[in-house]
Amino acid sequence: MFHYRGGASGISRRDLPILFGLAIAQIFMPNLLQNIGLEYTTASVSSVLQSTTPVFTLLLSFILLKENVGLRELAGVTVAMLGVILLSTGGNVTNLAGSVFLGNLLQVGVAASYAVSGIVGKHLLKKYQPMFIVTLTFVFGGALLTLFAVVFERNLWPAALSNEVIMALLLLSFMYCVGLVCWYDVLQRTGVFRLYVLLFTMPVLAVLISVIVLRESFTALDIVFSGLTLLGVGITQFGKPH
Repeated sequence: MFHYRGGASGISRRDLPILFGLAIAQIFMPNLLQNIGLEYTTASVSSVLQSTTPVFTLLLSFILLKENVGLRELAGVTVAMLGVILLSTGGNVTNLAGSVFLGNLLQVGVAASYAVSGIVGKHLLKKYQPMFIVTLTFVFGGALLTLFAVVFERNLWPAALSNEVIMALLLLSFMYCVGLVCWYDVLQRTGVFRLYVLLFTMPVLAVLISVIVLRESFTALDIVFSGLTLLGVGITQFGKPH
């Protein structure tokens, strides 16, 4: 999981702005836009809009990386996106009306930011290893978020943090870094769009985890909508070399 071959000891000065830009697109902007946007829109709408990352990735990978995008990929994205919308709204798309344009726009910004990070990350993987990229971007992005919180939200900070909260934050940070390293390790060997379309499975996994951990209900419609989402992902992956 922590596979690292070295070879990235020397950082080109030309790559520093790119690495810093990746930290902004991958760590700083998504977290900032998501948290602010949730103040103006609903969680279900946020889930749908953030799941459009593969749509932006499809466009960017086709334009910038010249990756092959055919009718199968377009059909798969359409089917998966429909499944995500139905799953996130419980089949009642009128739930999407309970939101504000600003909040929705910020959530779309989250999706676009992640898509940009995939394109930039793919470029950097030609010279640097996943562990190296994740370490620098996490440090840069975390520093920017901390600076923003100190400048704009210092009065909202709690007086103290319990040991449980501190441990939870450390565990989440660790798991996030591990996930990113694995993500970039796979990205070295596959196309950006082919990997990012798997993000459509996140709402499905969220439902399954909520059922197992939180004992929430799982209806027949949830099964159908989850299956529709996975079908769309399968369409984009079927027939491609591994």
